Amino acid sequence: MLKNILITSGGTSEPIDRIRSITNTSTGTLGSLIAKAFSAADSTENIYYIHGKNAILPDCGKLVPVPVCSTDDLLRAVRSVCEERRPDAVIHCMAVSDFRVRSVISSEILALSEGFDSTESIGNYFDSRNLLSEYNKLPSSVGDPVILLEKTPKILPLFRELLPESKIVGFKLLDGVPHDELIGTAHRLLIKSGCDYVLANDYKTVEAGDHQGYLVDKNKNEMHFSGKQAIAEGIAAILSGGNL
Repeated sequence: MLKNILITSGGTSEPIDRIRSITNTSTGTLGSLIAKAFSAADSTENIYYIHGKNAILPDCGKLVPVPVCSTDDLLRAVRSVCEERRPDAVIHCMAVSDFRVRSVISSEILALSEGFDSTESIGNYFDSRNLLSEYNKLPSSVGDPVILLEKTPKILPLFRELLPESKIVGFKLLDGVPHDELIGTAHRLLIKSGCDYVLANDYKTVEAGDHQGYLVDKNKNEMHFSGKQAIAEGIAAILSGGNL
């Protein structure tokens, strides 16, 4: 019986400076529908809803909102909820940025460089001339800023590490790929991250307003859901005891 549910929803926002940021187009609509689906179950006691600052908040009972901005914020929130509340199930549908800002320099400074012989030397060069160490808000007088990005930590594998007995659903979004590639990529993510299921979806259907989702299990079985409402209800039903 699932009493405590953790859902991540919406998108992260990675700061460039204290005013500007890099984000994505996720609205958190699907996450909010999943929360509503679990809220309707009598067994559900709490839904810990970790969400991006612009994500839709579901209008349902049992909700415990946990707002976050950056991937680092998300990481801290995930650790806190998992370690303190021990949720029985995790649905990680948040659109987490793959990259965050490391350093910013001006294009004029970059043009004066003599070239680099390694990725380490590039990073060191940017870090030593990082404008973010001088300004809270980059002034327009900088000209054309050049941003060096670095990878963010992966969140999905952390859930299995923190919650070895819980049910975990990850999400994989690709764009305009053949069905076999979509399912295969989702299954590889499942195995690598220790999930019970991964919801595979293609952005072309999301963009067209006809969201198609395929819930994939460890044996590469898949169940097709058409529309966000069906996806949300399907995930809740499967985690509550159904089978693919």
